[in-house]
Amino acid sequence: MKPVLQLFLREQLIFSSVVRRFLRWYVFFLRCLLWPLTSLGSLTPRTPCPPVTNRLLLLPAVDLAKIIRTRQVTCTEVVEAYISRAKEVNPLVNAIVQDRFQEALVEAEEIDGLLSSGKLSVEHMENNLPLLGVPLTVKETIAVRGMSNNGAWSLVPSHTAREDADIVRLLREAGAIPLLVSNTPELCMNWETDNPRVGRTNNPYDPRRTPGGSSGGEAALLGSAASVVGVASDIGGSLRLPAMFTGVYGHKPTPGYVSNRGHRPSSQDGCWDHYFTLGPMCRYARDLPVILNTIVADPRRAQELRLDEQVDLTKVKVFYMEDDGPERMFTDSVNSDMKTAMRTAVHYLREKYGLPVKQVSIQGLENIVSLSTLIMLRMNGIPNVYQRHQDNPDEWNSVLYTIGKRLLGLTTSSTTCLMYAPLKALVDSIPDEEFGKLLKRKELLMDRFKDMLGEDGVFLYPAFPTGAHFHGQIYFKFLNSAYLTLFNMLEMPVTACPMGLDKNGLPVGIQISAWQKQDRLTIAVARALEQEFGGWIPPCPIPD
Repeated sequence: MKPVLQLFLREQLIFSSVVRRFLRWYVFFLRCLLWPLTSLGSLTPRTPCPPVTNRLLLLPAVDLAKIIRTRQVTCTEVVEAYISRAKEVNPLVNAIVQDRFQEALVEAEEIDGLLSSGKLSVEHMENNLPLLGVPLTVKETIAVRGMSNNGAWSLVPSHTAREDADIVRLLREAGAIPLLVSNTPELCMNWETDNPRVGRTNNPYDPRRTPGGSSGGEAALLGSAASVVGVASDIGGSLRLPAMFTGVYGHKPTPGYVSNRGHRPSSQDGCWDHYFTLGPMCRYARDLPVILNTIVADPRRAQELRLDEQVDLTKVKVFYMEDDGPERMFTDSVNSDMKTAMRTAVHYLREKYGLPVKQVSIQGLENIVSLSTLIMLRMNGIPNVYQRHQDNPDEWNSVLYTIGKRLLGLTTSSTTCLMYAPLKALVDSIPDEEFGKLLKRKELLMDRFKDMLGEDGVFLYPAFPTGAHFHGQIYFKFLNSAYLTLFNMLEMPVTACPMGLDKNGLPVGIQISAWQKQDRLTIAVARALEQEFGGWIPPCPIPD
């Protein structure tokens, strides 16, 4: 390790005051430089999302499956409705990488034929095909057989999936019909969704703003009622931030229960499956238990999560924080709209269910920006724009050579992907002994959460300091992701839950987390809040 870096890290381990000061001024400089440019979008008119005219688009997945299997509506009608809506909104949101509309219609007709034959009882379908006929959209980095699966990687022109990812296979087996794969940033390395191949994905509530990333394509389609169920991935909040920015639900499961096989990029690092998870996104919290039960491959492991168990909310303990978690010198303050959403949720849970509610301040949480960054960047074998060959992520070209090519326009590598090398070099410079101390700090923080929450507690926390920002502003707001990466590092389940709209008509929301394997608690609380406050609010008029 270089002497200067050793000096920086010896006393504090998690960035010395010198590094902290540098980062603070670096972010301040970027804000001053980019805020005027990125705020120009506010001067252009706000294009409205087309109104929803088909009532089928307003039903939860569980209700759609019910009316399909009881033949109140044909599967073809449902699939046609979603195909029509996707075509209608995509010029606005630009979220589709590749569609399979014709194949989906054929599969819908086959389901209608099966239903007409009467070979399957309604009870059999309810128990074994809980999502029969339900349209499904999939983040492009998750493999759908015959579809693009490349994550806009500049090193590789294109890549087509030869087989379904495990999560897609299980949803197909439950009766779901994939419609398309949705847009992501390059290699998922951004909290906004933009790449040179498909372009920029827009927020349906305000196309001048981002739907977040890296699952922004899924979020834009769900928020605009062009999808009812989607699947996405999360290693730094990239499922939950888009969910919050577009007013829908996203659940990051307890790691290890949902197979990550079939996601591109991936890693063979032993820590990958602890921090990285695939999970569901949907417009209705009612759908979360069914989807999560479906995508846990091992029935015995699914039983450990007890998703079918009725949760008695009167016996749940609630802890919460409004702000003051991540280093305040790095992150923005949580705004009044977000705090109001938190207080509204807390007040309701206290008054409705008589729950013990406690505002807490957790020691160690103030260092989460640096702690989570250092620990998760330590992983090796992660595909990146510096590698020489697509099959060997640990053999790199010269960093200066790669950056030089980008400056000369000889590659389309994204800026956020280029930032990976210097950050990775800094983290890899930490001696193993010092890094071991960082892991002990993580374990201590995990112990505090475990002791606080146990098997009957939930922790409510902001998802982000503000609602969706204008395109490009993530470059000076990226450290706000600490509100999200916290739960990846602690390996805890967490549900992104919408809580209405702010004064600008943009979704606001909170995160509901619990200790490991207590996913049912976070989902139960989200469902309770949905019943009271309505959950997803359409970004467009709903004609009578």
